[in-house]
Amino acid sequence: MTDSSPKFTAMKRTPLAAISILIFLIFAVPASSQSGGVSADKCAMEGTVVDAVSGQPLRAAQVRLRGLPGANPGAIVSQALTTVTDASGKFAFAGLAAGRYFLLASHDGYVNDGVNPGSRGDLLTVGPGACATDVVLRLLPGGVVAGHVTNESAKPLRGVAVQAMRSEYSHGRRELRDAGHTATNEAGEYRIAGLPAGRYYIRAQVPGSLAPKAGSDRAYVPQFYPAATAHAHAVALPLHAGGELAGIDLNFVPVHTVRIRGRVVDARTSLPVKEAEITLLSDEGETTFAEGKDFSVGGQASFEFAGVPAGSYVVVAQEAGDTLHGKTMWGRTSVEVGDKDLDHVEIAVGPGADVSGHIRVESKASVELKGIMGMLESQEPSALASLMPDFDNASVQSDGSFIFREVPEGNYRINFSPLPSGFYLKSGSSEDALQATISVGRGHASAAPELILSAGAGQVDGTVMNGDQAFPSALVVLVPDGRRRDQPSNYRQSVAGTQGRFVMRNVAPGDYTIFAWEHVERGAYMDPDFLGEYEDRGKAVHVEEGGHVSAQIDLIPASETGP
Repeated sequence: MTDSSPKFTAMKRTPLAAISILIFLIFAVPASSQSGGVSADKCAMEGTVVDAVSGQPLRAAQVRLRGLPGANPGAIVSQALTTVTDASGKFAFAGLAAGRYFLLASHDGYVNDGVNPGSRGDLLTVGPGACATDVVLRLLPGGVVAGHVTNESAKPLRGVAVQAMRSEYSHGRRELRDAGHTATNEAGEYRIAGLPAGRYYIRAQVPGSLAPKAGSDRAYVPQFYPAATAHAHAVALPLHAGGELAGIDLNFVPVHTVRIRGRVVDARTSLPVKEAEITLLSDEGETTFAEGKDFSVGGQASFEFAGVPAGSYVVVAQEAGDTLHGKTMWGRTSVEVGDKDLDHVEIAVGPGADVSGHIRVESKASVELKGIMGMLESQEPSALASLMPDFDNASVQSDGSFIFREVPEGNYRINFSPLPSGFYLKSGSSEDALQATISVGRGHASAAPELILSAGAGQVDGTVMNGDQAFPSALVVLVPDGRRRDQPSNYRQSVAGTQGRFVMRNVAPGDYTIFAWEHVERGAYMDPDFLGEYEDRGKAVHVEEGGHVSAQIDLIPASETGP
């Protein structure tokens, strides 16, 4: 029979009780600052680990030191040096060679999400005989989400899998990723600790052992807080550094469910496939609903999922270890579930299709194409993309040709890297090939793109300002205008240096808007809804062919983008 027991999404991650903070140190300290115990050619490092919210020193924090290779090879520490802070949060390392170092600090219950600038540290270099004093490492306290899970009779449910999920951005859209998870105890209680500040969706799934008795058409289905079967209807809970969200309770009531039955066939022969792995994805492919394996009925390989509520789903099948082709046989199909059992669902699996194309150099510019790598970026939701078989990137040949072998069924966009300095890619036809979606079906793919490598890429640089002061460490993003916002490769980003300076090269000609954030979630600027809140905070610029644009950008502070 089919194993339809609940599983976590394939993208889950295990939270760490102590998360290390990576800090690169590059500074020069006069010899007069060295302590008496440091020899003329040795240096020392001293500092304090503190709570980034309260400012209180942290006792028993672990601090690790390792040298960085560079201009001063004597600074390399083959094995990390480790110490523990005292009651005052102090730590010290002595007898160090001059050079570049980085520190890692950790403490139970503390995390780092990069919001607090001090938690990233300063760039420093320790000179001969110098002593780096007053180094401050700031650790952010982790947050907590807690609550109870009960059934329709208000009785506690034990062993329910509960996830705290963060919304991240991929290809300009939000997707949920597991940030921490646990299981309820005998009292139906759960507690997820050590979470960075942010906005969280809570998702719970009842184990199959607690399902209603066999033969029932009612079941407990996965649920988002407060009572939603899809994350589009869920509530995002704001969690601040060190904060606790208690009373986040979920109540499960059995709902009417149906069964999905079908079989897996070889797309080349239409013959049944045996021993395939089948996964049912809900939310139109965004989260894993259940996993199972096929079984045999009358000599035919079949599959079945029970306890499926109404909604949109994607069924994925793969047959690993195809000895004939050496590739995973893979396929998918979308299904719409109503109030009746769904029978005769068929999934055709195959080895994929080839995608080929060509890049030509504009005019007669002398440039070497070999060494440029082509990448196909999946446009599918992350849970679905994680189940797709891997395939190799394409190497661009000297004549500009490239080919991707056995690409799995799905939708993709194409990108190339690294491009020669001063060049950019543009379409060789009326339709922008870099904007177009490449659709790969069962054994065939859409037309190969025609691309042109053109000289004349521009440069954008400038300074980030916070009031009348230059601001370092800001994330500066060059956002393209119009339809070009749909393509990640059209964006450029840079981190402002110590004087607030930034530079972005190899910029394609066109219209852009520059933004500078003290803190922003990775890729959030590709979400039209998010960017719409800050559209008037950016600076519009136009980059000419081979042009150079300099601009002064106002900082958008972290207080405006926090949870």
